[in-house]
Amino acid sequence: MGQAGRLPRYVITVLVFGALWYMLVERLAQYWVVQPEYSFGWLVPVLCFYLFFIRWRSRPTAAPPHLGWSRLVFGVTAFGLGPTWLIAQANPDWRIAAWLLTAETVGLSLGAIYWIGGKSWLRHFGFSVCLMATATPWPTVVESKIIHTLTELSTVVTVSALNLVQIDAVRHGSVIALRTGMVGLDEACSGIQSLQAGFMLALFLGELYRASIGRRVALLLCSAMVAFLCNGLRTLSLAAVAARQGTEAIASWHDPVGYLLMAGCFLLIIAVSRIISGPLPVLAPVVAASSPRSYPYRLMLGLGAWLLFVTSGTEIWYLLHAPARTVKWSIAWPVRKSEFSEIPISKAELDQLAFSEGHGGEWTDADGSHWVAYLFKWAPGPGWSRILARGHRPEVCFPAAGYKSCGDHGMIEVQTEGLSIPFHALDFEDGGKKSYVFFCLWEEGLNSSERPRPQDRWSQFTRLRSVLLGQRNLAQQTLEIVVSGYDSPEQAETAFRREIVTLIKTGAKVEVADASGSLVLPQVAKRQ
Repeated sequence: MGQAGRLPRYVITVLVFGALWYMLVERLAQYWVVQPEYSFGWLVPVLCFYLFFIRWRSRPTAAPPHLGWSRLVFGVTAFGLGPTWLIAQANPDWRIAAWLLTAETVGLSLGAIYWIGGKSWLRHFGFSVCLMATATPWPTVVESKIIHTLTELSTVVTVSALNLVQIDAVRHGSVIALRTGMVGLDEACSGIQSLQAGFMLALFLGELYRASIGRRVALLLCSAMVAFLCNGLRTLSLAAVAARQGTEAIASWHDPVGYLLMAGCFLLIIAVSRIISGPLPVLAPVVAASSPRSYPYRLMLGLGAWLLFVTSGTEIWYLLHAPARTVKWSIAWPVRKSEFSEIPISKAELDQLAFSEGHGGEWTDADGSHWVAYLFKWAPGPGWSRILARGHRPEVCFPAAGYKSCGDHGMIEVQTEGLSIPFHALDFEDGGKKSYVFFCLWEEGLNSSERPRPQDRWSQFTRLRSVLLGQRNLAQQTLEIVVSGYDSPEQAETAFRREIVTLIKTGAKVEVADASGSLVLPQVAKRQ
C-alpha cells in the first residue's frame, strides 16, 4: 500500500492517542496546579514527546508482533479505563485513581507500539512513554514519610549551620526559633519538590544519553544529593534573612531564592549527567526495514469509539445525578465571648490554600479554656478544590509546625440543626501544653431526596459511594477547632460538644451579634 493510503490510518492513531493522553494530562494537571512539589509535571509530557521524537529518528527494524496475548492485555486495559475515568471524576484527590489512569494510558500506548513494530520497537520507545509516571503524584503514605524525614533533616542541618555562623537558633520539631521569631518549614522547603523534580530530570537525561543501568542508578543518587544540597542552601538562606531582617522579610525572599536554587539544582544535575554519561550519542540512521510491520486498524477504531463512549457516558451519569439542592452550614462566630478576636488570613495562606472564603477567630470561654477556629470554603466546580480541602489536615499540618501527636480518638458525631456532622478528634502537644483538635471535612451537595449524611473518614468505600451517587465538583469546606486548657481529652470533648451546637447554623450566610447587640457579618478572606 502506498504512503497516501497509509496516511489516514496514522491520522486515526494520532487522534485516538492524542485524546487518551489529553485525558491523562487533564487529570494530573489538577495536582500540578495546586501542589508546588508537582509543578514540574507540566514539563514531563514535553520531555516524553521529545524522547519519542529523537527515538523515532533512530528507530530499529520492525519485528512481527504476537497478537494473541497482546490483544487480551490491550482489551482488559482499555476496559479498565472506563471505571477508572468514572471514579477519577468524583475523586480527583484519590492518587490510586491517578496511578491507574497513568498505568492504563501508558499500557495502551505500549500495546500500540508493540503491534506496529514488535519487541524491537517496544524496547526502543518504551522509556519515552513510561517517563510520564514521574509526573504522577506519589502515594500519600510514601510521600508523607519522605516529607517528614526530609523536613526533620533539613531543620537539623539548618539549625546547626546557623549556630555555626553565630546566629542563635533552636529547633522545635520542624520549626526554627530565632531571636526575631519562629520560622517553619513548609512542604516545599522540606526538599520534596527538588527531590521529585531531580529524579525526573535524572531519568530523562539517563535516557537522552542512553546511559547504562549502572550509570543511571549513579545519576539518580547524585540527583538526590544535589537536590538536598540546594534545598539546604535555600532553607539556610531564608533562615538567615529572617534572623537579620525579621520573619516578615521571608515573604519577599521565599520565591526568588526558591526559583534561583531550583535552576541551580537543574544545571548541576545536567552537569553531573554529562560527567557520568559522557557525550551525547550519535543517532544511528533509520534502516529501510524500519517501517511498521502491521497496523491494527480495527482495534484503533475500537479504542477511539470506546474513549468516546467512556467520556460521554461519564458526563451523562454525573449530569443525571446533579444535586437539586444543597445542605449548607456555617459558623455563628461568638463575638460576645471574652477576648474574642479575628485571626487574619495572610496572603501566603490564601495563595497556598486557594479557598473561596476563609475566616479564623479565637476566644476564651467562661472556664478559662482557649479556643481557636478556622473555617475554609471552596466553591463548587474545580476538581483541585477537593485536593486542597483534603491536603491540609491536622495530622499533617500540626507535626509540620512542631507539634507532637499524642492521641487519635477517631470520628465523633455532633447532632445539631438537623445534621449529623462528623469531627476527627486528635491530641497534640508542644512544650508540655496539650491541644485538642476537632476537624471536620464536609461536602455540600445532596439530592433533594437524600437525607443529610456525615462524611466520615475518607475511606475507599466512601469514595465509591460518591461515584454511585453521582457526586462530583461539589463545594468543600473544613472546620478546625483547637481547644486548650483542659486536663484530659474527655473534658475537651465534653466542652466541644457543648460549644459546637451554639456555633453551627444552617444557611448560606450566618449573621453574628457584636458586643453592642447590632448584627454584623464576620470579615472573610476571599480569593478573587
